[in-house]
Amino acid sequence: MGGFFLIIQSSLSLEAVQRRIDQMLKSEGRSTEVFDYVASARGKGLRPSLVFLTFDLCGGTRFDEAISCAAGVELVHMASLIHDDIIDRSELRRGQLTVHRKFGTQAAVLAGDHLFAAAFHLFALSTNRKVSQVMTAVIRDMCAGEINQLLTPAQSENGYLDYIRRKTACLIGGCCRLGAILSEASELEEKKLQEFGENIGLAFQLTDDVLDYRGVDAVMGKGGGRDFSEGLWTLPIIRAFDRGLIPVNWSTYDFASILSILEGKGILDDVWQVASAYIRRAEKMLDRLPSSVPQRELTGLLEKLRGRAR
Repeated sequence: MGGFFLIIQSSLSLEAVQRRIDQMLKSEGRSTEVFDYVASARGKGLRPSLVFLTFDLCGGTRFDEAISCAAGVELVHMASLIHDDIIDRSELRRGQLTVHRKFGTQAAVLAGDHLFAAAFHLFALSTNRKVSQVMTAVIRDMCAGEINQLLTPAQSENGYLDYIRRKTACLIGGCCRLGAILSEASELEEKKLQEFGENIGLAFQLTDDVLDYRGVDAVMGKGGGRDFSEGLWTLPIIRAFDRGLIPVNWSTYDFASILSILEGKGILDDVWQVASAYIRRAEKMLDRLPSSVPQRELTGLLEKLRGRAR
């Protein structure tokens, strides 16, 4: 999940998160090289920003706890990407070699484990026990979803939506819930913000699925997106297969042929409409809230998300 996200929270907050992460990744010997490499491939800070925005939205005041938890969720995200790349045998991540390709699978597994441990050290610093409880449940859900997908890949729409809920949406939902927890909001507010975040996560993943095809210039002879190259059954492929537009061995076809079908038959537009429906659900939740700086910034985030696949 990459480049659409402009930093919408104050740069000072994200800089504080980066400093906290750097503190947690300090090491000795060759492991320093590994963690420096991991840190160099950080994303744009979507998940920490959601912690801060929901924290502000609910009137939170314990800023240092918010910094630690925001750093923790980013470490969880970084760890999950390392492990995902190992499982998927991916060569590149954000334009550079994946950790396991650079340092070997064993070092990469241990690096991911180290990041998870560092994250839970930060979560444990919170005075609210619910922080660790919620994040434990999130990671269990993520792992169970990945195991299910590995052993029985989803090739139905409902199965795939359940998979991406676990893979992507539950962590983003957890970030939004953390902001409410740290602000001592009500249980109802926690659940509403978690649902809000899950809608964002589902829309984010589905637009990623579209961009894996739309974001590649087939005319220039590129080999296709990552999902296509790895033969993954994402929602565009599942819908095309269900409509009898592609065969079960679609991955043996060339990228240009598959892209032509997905675009020509309106499949990518259909998937975009599914993503747009999740965005509208999130917007309706924000519309019920009084206007405020974090409410307006979250609305702006949804607008940027809406523009990803246009």
